[in-house]
Amino acid sequence: MNEIPAYPARLAGLHAALMTPYDAAGEVSEPCLRQLVAAVFNQGLDGLYVGGSTGESLLLTTEERQRVFRVAAEEGKGCGALIGHVGAISTREAQILARSCAALGYDAVSAIPPIYFQHSRAAIRDYYAAIVDAAEGLPLILYNVPAMSGIRFTLAELQDLLGLPGVVGIKQTTNDMYQMEQLHRGFPGLLLLNGFDEMLLAGLVSGANGGIGSTYNVMGQRYRELRRLVLAGDTAGALAVQSRCNAVIDTLLAFGVFPALKYLLFRLGIIRTPLCRAPMESLTGGAIDRLDAIAAELAGELGR
Repeated sequence: MNEIPAYPARLAGLHAALMTPYDAAGEVSEPCLRQLVAAVFNQGLDGLYVGGSTGESLLLTTEERQRVFRVAAEEGKGCGALIGHVGAISTREAQILARSCAALGYDAVSAIPPIYFQHSRAAIRDYYAAIVDAAEGLPLILYNVPAMSGIRFTLAELQDLLGLPGVVGIKQTTNDMYQMEQLHRGFPGLLLLNGFDEMLLAGLVSGANGGIGSTYNVMGQRYRELRRLVLAGDTAGALAVQSRCNAVIDTLLAFGVFPALKYLLFRLGIIRTPLCRAPMESLTGGAIDRLDAIAAELAGELGR
């Protein structure tokens, strides 16, 4: 059995992986970002995961990422937990971003492993240790996302990283529920956050004590109900809610999840354009019937 430092209770629960809205010129839109933060917290979610994959962080400049952190903190402070994703291709940039989160009063930082170049496991460990040093006491949540990072950690490698001082948990964006359960069993005090929205139920019953998700931006209330039912022991009811969420996700996948989510937020009147940052494609054409129908359905749930 392994010991993990206690994490703040507010880091458990459901956190929306915040999107980054742009204006018509393709620049980060602070007014729309404020509206989005408010809309997310109006769904009763526990917090925000700011500047992650959903936020197109690796397509933004360092200054833009810092600006997103600032605006989210100004609008969301006191509403729930704030987790800043600071992962970057270089350790230096990740440290700059970690210091920004510390200065802004974030509750934790998180980071993907360094991508693109081949790195030894020792170098990856040093990268995370450097982020902890720069975060000025903020706890660190590892972000395990092999489908996008290209790095597949074994259980032993994750155990090694979880042994770093300051590391309190992991965002586990993988369909390996066996590894999820192994982490839960091996680290009873671990903050274990499910990453794939379409598998939240599976993650929760495998030991996750919360989740971080892209579609929480628009279906937060559904996921809250799913988690409530799991905690109440009603897995059949939770499965029905997961199926409702997954029916929406099926359609989002057909158009590209991030562009389609931006389009839904646009149709719901939360952001002013459905633009993504190039080279990511945007849905900028006329009405898209299947997405418009989903937007109408969600509008009723969100009171818009």
